[in-house]
Amino acid sequence: MKQSAVTTEYTVTATGLSHPMTIALAADIHERNADDILRLIQREKPDIIAVAGDTLERYPDFDEEYERARRERYTPLRRILAVTMFTINSIIRFLFDRGNRADPENSYRFLREAAKCAPVYLSLGNHERKLLPEDIAFFKQYGITLLDNADVAFDRYGDTVCVGGLSTRYDEQWLERFARRSGYHILLCHHPEYYDDMVAETGVELTLSGHNHGGQIRIFGRGLMSSAARLFPKYSKGLYDNRLVVSAGCSNPLSLPRVNNPRELVIVKIKPN
Repeated sequence: MKQSAVTTEYTVTATGLSHPMTIALAADIHERNADDILRLIQREKPDIIAVAGDTLERYPDFDEEYERARRERYTPLRRILAVTMFTINSIIRFLFDRGNRADPENSYRFLREAAKCAPVYLSLGNHERKLLPEDIAFFKQYGITLLDNADVAFDRYGDTVCVGGLSTRYDEQWLERFARRSGYHILLCHHPEYYDDMVAETGVELTLSGHNHGGQIRIFGRGLMSSAARLFPKYSKGLYDNRLVVSAGCSNPLSLPRVNNPRELVIVKIKPN
C-alpha cells in the first residue's frame, strides 16, 4: 500500500541574499505517481521548484562508459548486496506489486502542473542517461529549465540568484565556472556523494540532492543502504553543514517497503543572515 507523502522543512542562513526565499525540492520521482507531492507544493507556494534528478527513466540500449564506471565502483561485497536486493525486490514485485510500474506521463503531469505554481529547474540523475527529443520538446513547451551541467541567473529584489545543475556525468570545469559567478548559488546535484568529492571546496552556498531514497529503511535516524549498495551512507536524508540538503525522495520505485522513511517534499527556507 502506498504511504502518504509528508512535508519536511529545513531552514538555512545565507549571507548572499537580502530577502527570504522558499524552495520546494522534489527528487527521485522515477516516473511514479507523485500527485500528492504536487498537492503539497501547491499548498506551500514556493518561490522556485528544484527537481533534482531521476525524474524520468531514460537509458540508451548499451552504455559502455557507464557500465565500466559502475563495475569499477562496486566492490565484491557491494555487488553481492546489490544482486541480493535486486533479486528480493523482483520476487516481491512479481508476487505482490505488479502495479508499481514506471510511466513517463506521471512525470510529465507532475512537471506540467508544478510549472503552474513556480519556475521549475530540473537537473539530471543516473536514471536519465539519454533524454529523448520529446522530453526536450516538453521542457521547452512548459517552461521547464533543464540544467545539464549548466546554469541560469535571475534577479530577486536586487539580489542575483544563480541556479545550476551538476549532472551524473559531471563537468568539473563547468562547476568551477558556476561557483565563480557573482551571486547566491543554488546547485541541483542528484548525487550527495559529489558534495565531498567536488562541491564543498567550491564554496557553493546551497546544494540540493536526492538519490539515496532516505536509505530505504531508517534505523535510529540513519539510512540503511544507499542507491549504490553502500551500507549506512553518510548522506541519506537531512540538512548537513547548513549547505547540503538531501531529500528522501518522492517515490518508492522499489517493491521493498520504505520503513520509518516516508516519501517527502522538502521545503528549504533561506533566511538572510
